[in-house]
Amino acid sequence: MVEVDRQPGGAWSRCARFHQRELCCPWAITLFSTYALWLKEVRKRKVTATWWEGSLAGRYLSRVGFDELLGDPIQKIPVSPDDRLTKLTRIRTSTEIPTFAASVMDLLQIGDLELEGAVKYSLVELLRNVVQHSGSKVGGVAMAQYYPNTGLVELAVADMGVGIRSTLQTKYREIDSDFRALKFATQPHVSGTFAPGAYAQMQENAGLGLFFIKQIVTLSSGGFFLGSGQYLGDIWGDQEGQPHKIFCKAQKGGWMGTFAVLQLRRDKIVDFDSVLHVCRELAEQARKDPAELSLDFLEEVPDLEDLIVIHVSAFEENVEEAARVREAIIAPAINDGKMVVLDFARIPFATQSFIHALMYKVLRDSSQIASSLSIANCTRSTREAILAVAGYAKVSDSDTHPTLP
Repeated sequence: MVEVDRQPGGAWSRCARFHQRELCCPWAITLFSTYALWLKEVRKRKVTATWWEGSLAGRYLSRVGFDELLGDPIQKIPVSPDDRLTKLTRIRTSTEIPTFAASVMDLLQIGDLELEGAVKYSLVELLRNVVQHSGSKVGGVAMAQYYPNTGLVELAVADMGVGIRSTLQTKYREIDSDFRALKFATQPHVSGTFAPGAYAQMQENAGLGLFFIKQIVTLSSGGFFLGSGQYLGDIWGDQEGQPHKIFCKAQKGGWMGTFAVLQLRRDKIVDFDSVLHVCRELAEQARKDPAELSLDFLEEVPDLEDLIVIHVSAFEENVEEAARVREAIIAPAINDGKMVVLDFARIPFATQSFIHALMYKVLRDSSQIASSLSIANCTRSTREAILAVAGYAKVSDSDTHPTLP
């Protein structure tokens, strides 16, 4: 609970009272502490927090160093093996990330090399996004906790920066909503730093951080929550490692910056090297030139006779209708040697799920794609989604069976 108090002399302050709160967890206290830092340093408010040391919430707040974070922002992580949690830690520069990640692993004492690899990798990638892209004046706040009885590790990272949509809009102008930004951000090679399609000029892992985290989560039956602005994405893998995803809109307000919560289980990461291998193989396919993927992108629909033109805007984001059009029109036409053009005019953004329903089986199964299928009037972001789906289709074999989220 946060209350606004009027102070003598007209100053405003924020007072957080946890007296009657019995539940605190890493994601909740990470968000709250990030907001408190922003109030204190950016809005210049006086921020205080009170709690009963005897309550569960009070003991938890003391253990994670909530008051220390507000009083002295530059904290070192103490060694506390019995707690299996880190104190709230502020990250503002790239040089702080490796030390923090190493300290987290020392403190959590997970005792499983595969899970440790996944946790450290994901933590570094999440914090790198905060430092490089968030524009947060207070940096980011992170913490981690390991629950030995269940084998669950939870990581939480939050910032009060510009948000994912603003970051992506510098290169992808059509990303005009928080919903589209969240869906687009976890595609391979999507970056607010590099121009779309400029793969040859990127560093090897540029734009792969969130994509890899999403794949690690789904392949290992974990959970990944990514929130920015008015939307929260909930991504998880079931017992078979198949991906699931839902999006929720805040009923009121939202989160000004970006936050991520990652949950991984000890008994599900059986071979982290293999997980990374699959991730890299999928990403590498998405990096290929469209010609290598048998894709023909056109600036406009050609004026040719006997050309089958599918106006995709007629069923935009309707995955059921997309699948029907694929089976009833596109696939039979290509198999008969006819030419098909998918016209994406008036569609500023197409999700991977929609592209998957419309094109995946055709790209995977047809041997005549290069000569029979063209794609016209794509925006940059839709083009990226198509390239990603084509990449998945090319590596869909009996060994990996990658499934598009």
